[in-house]
Amino acid sequence: MPRKQKRMVIEYLDIVDESDRIIGRDTRDKVHAIHAIHRGVHVLVINATGEILVQKRAKARKDYAGYWDASVGAQVSSGETYEETARREIKEELGVKIDGLELVCDYHAYSDRQRENRGLFVCHHNGPFVLDPTETESVQFKKVNDIKVMIKKGEKFTQGFIKSLELYERNRC
Repeated sequence: MPRKQKRMVIEYLDIVDESDRIIGRDTRDKVHAIHAIHRGVHVLVINATGEILVQKRAKARKDYAGYWDASVGAQVSSGETYEETARREIKEELGVKIDGLELVCDYHAYSDRQRENRGLFVCHHNGPFVLDPTETESVQFKKVNDIKVMIKKGEKFTQGFIKSLELYERNRC
């Protein structure tokens, strides 16, 4: 009897210019390989005491394995909005559905690894969370000042999260 083959899903991303206008579309791998600008999101989940949920990326991850990162981070799939991606990824990565989602700001997250026009969102939730172990090793709520101390002490945080944290602090009320 023939074995069932696992169907591989190919993810497509919109290629955009610096002004966020769509100028093309290609696979995620190709977009990264050619260092094209694409769209992404970071979501900071805040609890009732104002702490930020940080995730420790799984050790099996291709990029930034074992680093601390934003509560949720993802690339915007072709045809999706920033907000749709943020909501979908909160559900996929943390296993929760949220009601309120607030856009903090948009910014360019350009690095040697990728070039992303990023939307930074915040939402409020106290947990519990159901983690995807292929993506996330663990999560913890941390005070902003404690995160800054961790960064100064040399704990590994993604460049993108450090930038998102800075912008969150600058733009929050």
